[in-house]
Amino acid sequence: MTRIVISGYYGFGNIGDEGVLAGMLSSLRPRIPGVAFVVLSSNPEETMRMHGVPAVSRTGAAALRAITGADLFISGGGSLIQDATSARSALYYLGVLEAATLLARRTMVFSQGLGPIRRRWIRAIAGRTLNRVHVVSLRDEDSQRFAQEIGVRRPTQLVADPVFALDPAPPEEAERFLAGLPRPRIGLALRPVPGARVAEPVIDAVRAVVKETRGSVVTLAFHPAQDLDLSREVAGAVQGRVISGLSPTEMLAVVGALDVLAGVRLHALICAVAMGIPAVGLSYDPKVDGLFRRVGAGPLLPLAGLNPGQLRQALAATWGGREALQAHLRGAAGALREEALRAADLAAALLSMPPRSSMTGRN
Repeated sequence: MTRIVISGYYGFGNIGDEGVLAGMLSSLRPRIPGVAFVVLSSNPEETMRMHGVPAVSRTGAAALRAITGADLFISGGGSLIQDATSARSALYYLGVLEAATLLARRTMVFSQGLGPIRRRWIRAIAGRTLNRVHVVSLRDEDSQRFAQEIGVRRPTQLVADPVFALDPAPPEEAERFLAGLPRPRIGLALRPVPGARVAEPVIDAVRAVVKETRGSVVTLAFHPAQDLDLSREVAGAVQGRVISGLSPTEMLAVVGALDVLAGVRLHALICAVAMGIPAVGLSYDPKVDGLFRRVGAGPLLPLAGLNPGQLRQALAATWGGREALQAHLRGAAGALREEALRAADLAAALLSMPPRSSMTGRN
């Protein structure tokens, strides 16, 4: 039986990263018959409950035992190899990946966003490690350019985020959470960002839009440990509803039942694109800018110094132009879904090759 070990930011309660894992599992299963997955997780019991796959601790002997002899090790999704969060985070993911190049039969970086890496010594480690990986697939062109900057010599594959490959829960599931909310339903996916005022400008803008449209507001806490207090503050100020604690497919369905979404969280914006929902991006990170450039639709405003009037105008314009935006997004979402599925095709092709001659080889 083929055994695949998946490493990422799993078991921390972030629905975006759990959606990445769900998208990978759903795309890999039909392409690799009889596959057995093992996920490295911060909370193995919760990962097993949510995804129905075996999971072990992401650190220590259990992780090393899982990696040893695996047919394929996947460093999967999200922005794992970066030091904006901390040097420790980058070193963890690079260390696990480096160990896998020695202990697993094949290795793959699966639809990741690479960078930023500001520390030169971590850049050197990242370039060296990625040059030992059999297949490097990245979710955006900025990540491809950054790979070249840090000395990745092998070709990288441009794909798309695994959430684009995920199917939503049935629409009636979304209505369980949204029942009674009048349209237009305005979704907000916020997160605290150091040095940025988020609550006040969003509240001022959304109050004005609700008054003009007689709609309703839903705040979506994609990472409750970080987002829930802010989501409650904003929802309380505009008589909105807070939604948190959903599965990835439920959250995807809820986003699909909105009329417009303003988001700081990247995966909330990805969900909106995937479901054809017009969105306003609130940019705090190049990955958000990269998504909007690739999709080519929707306003993008800087989160730093966010102006309530500009946000109100962007939401109103997005709502007013929703039909054209929806048509554009449906086409973009279809293409991005195919790109997301191509990452799974690359994994299947890698597994069909002998371990030491597969695509890049190991030293």
